[in-house]
Amino acid sequence: MLPGRWRLQGRLWQRAQPPILLRALYDYTYRAQDGRLVAMAAGESFLLLHKATEDWWQVRRVAEPRWARPFFVPATYVAELGAGDGGRQSSVPQNPSTGTG
Repeated sequence: MLPGRWRLQGRLWQRAQPPILLRALYDYTYRAQDGRLVAMAAGESFLLLHKATEDWWQVRRVAEPRWARPFFVPATYVAELGAGDGGRQSSVPQNPSTGTG
């Protein structure tokens, strides 16, 4: 699967937009329908492949090769990075379930 958005121009595929980078805000683990354990750690970077629904997005880790199997992450647990945010760490809450009040 190709990261980012692509369009067919003549007989060649051209990248329509630069890929969208995401950063995990929280640790999250779940068991996928095929039985594999999927885990992400706060601060990890991903390439957005597809916004499947408002709640779940299909991603691939930035460090993984293109042929690596994509997986889904909860959309509320990741943040889109701007063009200049690729290497910058942002202040991130430790856990979504902890809070004051």
